[in-house]
Amino acid sequence: MKKEKELENLIETLIRMLGKSNEKVSDLTNRVNQLEVILRESLMPMYHPIQEADDKVKLHSVGGRFIPH
Repeated sequence: MKKEKELENLIETLIRMLGKSNEKVSDLTNRVNQLEVILRESLMPMYHPIQEADDKVKLHSVGGRFIPH
């Protein structure tokens, strides 16, 4: 009876350890995915497909003079 109880305790302990290990792997996977998204966003500039045309002429300064953009 004592060996059965010890074996039961051992199995329960192993199950808990495995559960914690799986949680850590899951957390690590989530962190890696987050880092991949952050890296991808930082390396790729924001892409803006066709924007609505603006009737106003945009100007920028070159050598102190404003010229159409």
